[in-house]
Amino acid sequence: MIEQEQLSSFLCLALLAGQAVCQQPNIVFLLADDLGYNDIGYHNPAIITPNIDLMASQGVILEQSYVQPVCSPTRSALLTGTYPFRIGRQNGPIEDNTPTGLTLDKTLLPEYLQNMGYATHMIGKWHLGFCKPEYLPTNRGFDSHYGYWGGGEDYYTKMAGPPSNPGYDFYDGEKVDHSADGIYSTDLYTARANTIIQNHATESADKPLFLYMAYQATHTPLAAPQRFQDMYPDIADSDRMMFSAAASAL
Repeated sequence: MIEQEQLSSFLCLALLAGQAVCQQPNIVFLLADDLGYNDIGYHNPAIITPNIDLMASQGVILEQSYVQPVCSPTRSALLTGTYPFRIGRQNGPIEDNTPTGLTLDKTLLPEYLQNMGYATHMIGKWHLGFCKPEYLPTNRGFDSHYGYWGGGEDYYTKMAGPPSNPGYDFYDGEKVDHSADGIYSTDLYTARANTIIQNHATESADKPLFLYMAYQATHTPLAAPQRFQDMYPDIADSDRMMFSAAASAL
C-alpha cells in the first residue's frame, strides 16, 4: 500500500461544456494509484500510455508540487484541500476494519460542487474509512459510488485482506455488487464512466458533471490482461512487466 517514489500522480481533465446548456464546466478527474514519475509514456518511452500522453500534450503538466507518499493521506488532501497533518490523516493508510475515517468536520470537494448544482459521481477506490455509514462516499457528497471501500484488492476477484481471512470488497452505492467478480477493474471502471457520462448527457444536460475516477491501477496486487502483458516481451522482471502492463491498461 506504499506509493511509488514520485507518490500518487494524477491527471485532471476539465471538459469544457461548450455544447451544454449550463455555463459551468464538466469535470472528469482521473487518479492513478502508485504511478511514478518514470511510469508514464511522456517521461519514459518504454512505457506505452498513448491516451494519457495525448491528454498531457493537449493540456498542462503540473509535476513540481508537494504531494503525499501513501494512499489515504493523498485522498484526504485532495478532497479536503487540507494538509493531512491538520486533520489527523498523516500517519499512513487507513487499515481495514479500523474505527476511523476522514474527519466529518470538513466539507469535501464533491459537497461544495453539489451546492453549486453539480451532479457528482465517484468510481473506484475510496480508502477514507467505512467504519460507519456517514464515512462512506455516498454520504460525503457523491450521488453515486461504484467501486471498493478499502485500500487494495484483487483486480479480478475483488477479494481483499489477508489470505487467511479474505473478504469481498465491491459496492454499487452501499450494496455489495457480486456482478463485478471476474472482470478486470480498469475495464469495469471505464465502462461505468462511459455509462455515467452518456446518461448525464441525455438525462441531465442542464447540470454540470463532476466525475471522480480513482482507478485501482497501478496499485498492488498487480494484474493486467494478457494483451497488455504482451506489449512488454523484453522486460525480464515479472513485477516490472506487470506494472508496465497495468499502466498501459489505463
